[in-house]
Formats: sequence, structure tokens, C-alpha cells
Amino acid sequence: MPAKTALRRLSLPTLTLLALLGCQSQPMPPVDIHSATDAVAQQPQVDINALLNEAQQSVSPRKEQLLLEAAELLYQQRELHWARNLLQSVPPATLNDGDFIRYTLLFSDIAFADDAYFLAQRILTEPRLDQLWGSIPREQQISLRKQRANVFLILGEPDASVRERMALHPLLQPGLSQHGEAPLLDTSNQDALWRTLMSMPHDELQKRAQSTANLELKGWYQLASISKDNQANLELQQRRIQEWRLQWASHPASVSLPTDLQFLQKLIAERPGRIALLLPQQGPLSRAANAIRDGFMAAHFLAVSQGNQVPDIDFYDTSNGDLLDTLQVASINGAELVIGPLSKQQVTRLHNMEELPVPTLAVNYSESESNESPANLYQFGLSAEDEARQIAQRAWVEGHRNAMILSTDANWGQRSAAAFEEAWQALGGSIASKQFYSRQKDYSNVIKDALNVAQSEQRNRQLRAILNQHMEFEPRRRQDVDMIFLISRHDDARQIKPTLDFHYASDLPVYASSHIYAGKNDKKRDRDLNGIRFTTLPWFFEAGNHPEKALIEQQTKTAPSYQRLYALGVDSYHLYPRLPQLETIQGARLYGATGSLALDSQRRVEREQIWAQMSGGVARQLPQSVGR
Repeated sequence: MPAKTALRRLSLPTLTLLALLGCQSQPMPPVDIHSATDAVAQQPQVDINALLNEAQQSVSPRKEQLLLEAAELLYQQRELHWARNLLQSVPPATLNDGDFIRYTLLFSDIAFADDAYFLAQRILTEPRLDQLWGSIPREQQISLRKQRANVFLILGEPDASVRERMALHPLLQPGLSQHGEAPLLDTSNQDALWRTLMSMPHDELQKRAQSTANLELKGWYQLASISKDNQANLELQQRRIQEWRLQWASHPASVSLPTDLQFLQKLIAERPGRIALLLPQQGPLSRAANAIRDGFMAAHFLAVSQGNQVPDIDFYDTSNGDLLDTLQVASINGAELVIGPLSKQQVTRLHNMEELPVPTLAVNYSESESNESPANLYQFGLSAEDEARQIAQRAWVEGHRNAMILSTDANWGQRSAAAFEEAWQALGGSIASKQFYSRQKDYSNVIKDALNVAQSEQRNRQLRAILNQHMEFEPRRRQDVDMIFLISRHDDARQIKPTLDFHYASDLPVYASSHIYAGKNDKKRDRDLNGIRFTTLPWFFEAGNHPEKALIEQQTKTAPSYQRLYALGVDSYHLYPRLPQLETIQGARLYGATGSLALDSQRRVEREQIWAQMSGGVARQLPQSVGR
């Protein structure tokens, strides 16, 4: 549309109002006349232009009511920028109680749609709202409580989210039908409450179960603590839950157990009695395979020592011979489940089969681009791509939009960078710079190029040559970056982080993959990593929840570089009997040594790791940010 035509469609008072809206308390992007007029043109029933003109000529409270009405119409047209811009010009104190609730619901909806979670939290926690709960209509209370529960969970405040879910419960209880029959209960809020509780660390659940005075909430915390403490032991978990139900017979969770707990008896009855481990015992992958095997067997021996029912285990070497022949032999010998293979090539071969003779949990991921795979093939591994996507999600939730990627040029680093870039751009973020380094390169030069510091120095040299005189000068880094994604092993990262600080990037938040942390604190050397946030395995931080770790350290000469593979083996043991549960129940998770585990629609295990930050040379666990 030509500019003159666009300008004719908005009157001068309207243009003045829209321009003023860009100067409110929170800065917004400049007004785009084309977008504004398109928004007006898309509204066939109500003239938004007229509403804005009338608002510009009106006084409070009529002015704010008109702006609120216009924002609602723009939101319906998915013109989020303009709706948000309008609402930021509305002083909430000028609104009556009813309009204030409309404003709060609309503004929080827009903030959520725009992934502006901190803004949504600020809107939904206005003190005025707490004074109005008793007078807010039920449906609006439900909407507000759900929004608050969601934003608290997203921003890593599970306790607050739980309180909102508890407040929602009585609002969602239906009355009797006109025939006097009790309708079916909507369990979605209870399911969401349960998922929130299970996202909390076990020690935190224990503390709250002991300290909370609210009896119903105490029961929830106790049940979650019992469930999370016994995920590795199906029989004990079932027994402890039955004991809890006897003690809490009238509790909502006792009347209707969370769906994943209802599945326990079926899991116990149907778990495999014989398992085959198909792993290489020779060749380049043999040491990695041995670590997985040791973790698997540590979990097995621990189960034996606890008097649990355990499967028979057979070992098959996949170093030589045909993989499919080996798989067939395992099936003939009575295997009801296979763990393995390990190599990506062999997993890809299984992925491309039409069917497998026995259910198989591979300990790596296929490289096939096809989503079609045999119905009884499950894939589980330590995917660098999963970490990168998780980092993108957290950085986005925390408000960053313009990223710089600094990565090793190793294959795994390039895969991580590609996965982050894809996830980041899908969220709506931009990649301002992407640089790869090798172990032999000078980190300083790579980082200077990434931050455009070299260009700043070049401009200074040119200016000095033109003016022919010395000038005081301090180089500047690029300003179009608000976070860095660092993909590096810990020895490289210890040199890279100080180099970033040296080149004027000390104020940029740095997010990193788990590779920057070796699993053991090295206070003196890791001080150079201070401030970096990274994903990592619960295996390194929750030793009390993973007794297999102590058993492995007693029985084998553990190497730090294989700790993640020990954890993979442990989780493989705990995961295999729960595969039907994860596949059947939406939202079901196993909280294991490698992270929070769930199955996607292609039966690939997705891992969500915990978060930590380097402080004083020590890795300290951070609250979990769940994301969307």
C-alpha cells in the first residue's frame, strides 16, 4: 500500500494518539502505519479508527474504556503488538473493578501470546487483584487462576503454582445435573497440580510435607514425595501409595489417584522377565558400552539387594556379526525386551525396519529423517540436540531475543548449534552471530570477530589516520546481542569465558550445554566459569536419589568422562518397565539420573535436564524453569 494512501485512512488525532502510545512507561517498537491501518482494515464490524478518535477526545474513565475496547478488538485480530501498545497507555487505577478484571485478563493473554512471561506475572500479581477475588465472577476467577498457575510454573515458582491449583479446585467442582446425577469430574486441574508437584526435587517435597499447615496440601506433598522417592522400585512405590491412601482416605488424590499411579499394578504385572543387552564388547564403542552396562547392572544389583523381583539378563556382543541375526537369536532365547544397540548406524538400521521380533530400547538415536519406525522400537540417549532445544526454551522464557552462538567445530557442537538455531528461530528469536572454533585456534580472535570488536578497532585506526592525531579510544562490542549460547567442553570454556569478559561482553548472559561441567567441583579452576548457566544431569547433584552411583564407585574404577554413560545405564534399567506408562499416559514422566524423561509421538525419549550456575567456582543447582 502506498504511504499516502495509508496515511489517509487514519485521522490526525488517531495518528497522534498512536504516536503517544509509543512513549508510555515501557518502550515499544516504533509505530508502523502500514500495520496499524491493516489492523483497522481487518475489522469489518467495528471501526477501530473511530474508537481511537473518540478516545483521544474523551476524558477518564471513558477514554480508558474506549482504549480497552479497541485493544480487545485488535487482540481478536491477532494484532498483538498494537493491542499491547494500547493497553500500556491505560492507567489501571482509572478503571472500575469490572474493567480492571477485563484489562487484567486481556493484558495477560496478550503477554502470554507474546511470550512475555515476566510482564504476565507483573499483571497477574497486581495487589488490587487480591482485594477483588470475592467479587469476581466464577468463570473469570477460573481464567485468572489458570493464568497465574501457568506463569508461576513457567518462571520456576512451583509452590505458587500449586497454591493456584489448590484455589482452582473448588471453582471447578460441578453441581448436580438437573436429574440429580453427579457429572463426571474434570481432572485436568488435578493432573496439572500433580505434574507441578512432580517437577519439584524430592528433598523440597519432603520439607513441604513436614512444614505445611494446610492438611490437603500436606497430603499432596506427601504423596508426591512418596512417588518420587520410589520411582526406581515399582513394588515399593505401589506399597507406599497404598499405605498413604489408608492414611488419607478422604483426600482428593485418594478418591482419584493421579493417572500415572493408577498404572502401577499393570506395570508390575506385565514387565519383562528376561532382558537381552545388545552392546559392543570390542572396538571403539566398547568402553562407552561397558559404562552403560555397569550402570544398568548397578541398578539391577541394587534391586536384588532390596528383595525386588528382577529379570534374567543375557549379554550379546554387537561388535561382530549381523545385528538382525543377533536380535533374532535373543528373541529365540526368550528375551522379552532388548536394551541396545549403541551405535547410531545400528539404531538407524532398526529404525528403517518394518517390524522387530522383540520390543527394543536403543541407547542412542537414529539418524533417519523418517518419522516412521517399528511400533516396538524406543530410542533413548544423551542427545546434545535435546540440550540445545532446552537452552533455547529457557533463554526465551527469561526474555532474551537476540542470540550469539559460540561453538566448538566438533561434530556434536555443530549439531547442537543447528538444533539451537532451529528452536530459537521457531520461537521468534534471531541469531546475530554464529562462530565456530577449533582447539588449535586463538579464542581471542574468534571472539573478537563474533563481537565485532575487530571492526571497532579498525574504525578507530581509520579515524586516527584521517585526523592524523592520537585519540582516547575504547573498543565497543556489537549491541545487537542479548545472550550467548556457548557449546564447549570445560577445559575450553575456562579460557573462553575470561576472553569474553576481556572483549567487553562481561554483561552478556552466557548459557551453556552440560559439557562445561565435568561433574566434580574444581573451585580454583572453575572460577573462570562464574556466571555461566548450564543444563546438567541430576546424577551430579542428587546423589541421595541415585544410590547406584555409590555402588559403581565402589565396584569399578570410574572415569569422570563416563559418568553420563553410567547414568544412562541406570536410567535404562528404570525406564524399561515404565515404557507402557510413558507411551499411554499423556504428561507421564520418569524422573531419573539423566533428567526428566518422557516419550514423544515417535517413541523417542525426550530428556529435560536440571539447571545449574557457576558461582565462586562451584556449580549450584538453580530452580527449574519449565517453559511452555
